[in-house]
Amino acid sequence: MSTSVAKAYANTVRKNQKVLYAVWEPGLPVELGDYGTMNGNIFVPLGNIREIEALKDFKITTRKDTTQDEKTFTSQRGVEYKLIPKASASVQGIPVKASIEFNFSEENAVFFNAAGCVFEMIENKHQLGQKIKEIHEADRSIWKKDFVLVTSVVHAKRALILVSTSSDFAIGFEAAGEVPAIDLASASLNLNLKFQKSSGYKVNAEEGLIPLIGLGKIQRKSVFHKEDFGALSDSVKSAASRERKEYEMVFDDYTADKESDED
Repeated sequence: MSTSVAKAYANTVRKNQKVLYAVWEPGLPVELGDYGTMNGNIFVPLGNIREIEALKDFKITTRKDTTQDEKTFTSQRGVEYKLIPKASASVQGIPVKASIEFNFSEENAVFFNAAGCVFEMIENKHQLGQKIKEIHEADRSIWKKDFVLVTSVVHAKRALILVSTSSDFAIGFEAAGEVPAIDLASASLNLNLKFQKSSGYKVNAEEGLIPLIGLGKIQRKSVFHKEDFGALSDSVKSAASRERKEYEMVFDDYTADKESDED
């Protein structure tokens, strides 16, 4: 699969989910405590902290939100879809099942749907972050500054992910069961491929997929000190230049503010 497809997908997820990142490819095995580096908005796994000697005795505790929800979003342009209800009458003796059809008018456009989503996170993230920061300060060859850590994961009971690799990609799915209409929020919905035109990337998966992750990283955190009230300067720049900055190393949620979210 081309780099442009991976980048387009990862950037679209990042733009829509803010603090969560895409797992590429969807279905890649990932778990809490995995660490690696970032290639743009794509997590590149290197291992798990239990493999690091200095962290082997650290016990991760986890918390899971069992409230299930649905996550659906598309690229800002280039994606259209329609839901077609089950027909009341058959066609040539063949029942017409409920279906959904997608039409993509741009390359690298994305459709994302995950149902039955459950959020799980490292509960003692602060303590783990402090330990990682200590290791980094003691030996930067063990934990490098560009390493990121998987601190949360989203488990999905069902996922449908589509990325166009051509500007005329079209694809349709029909419900496997006898439902009156397709409900994308249903975690029990099963979809079968109905047709496909032109090229595109697709994932139609049932329970077991982790499509989204949250990351932590050692970062510089700035603290801006307030200026005293005084005479208004003729130059705004002179006031800005007097602003003091202090920095400290913190382990915090990773947000790629400097990364472009454009496809």
